[in-house]
Amino acid sequence: MQDALSKVTGVSEVVSVSSTDNTAVVKVEKGKVKSADLTSAVQGAGFSAEVAQ
Repeated sequence: MQDALSKVTGVSEVVSVSSTDNTAVVKVEKGKVKSADLTSAVQGAGFSAEVAQ
């Protein structure tokens, strides 16, 4: 999942990925990333995804 998220244009850092908690934290460039881009990347890596605000 970390590799998939790091390849999303506008993601500046993948801060953490936890398979225990089923969470990922990323830093993004403001206005460069849409939630759908992140969920698509995670789903493309074979995981389910939703964006927490």
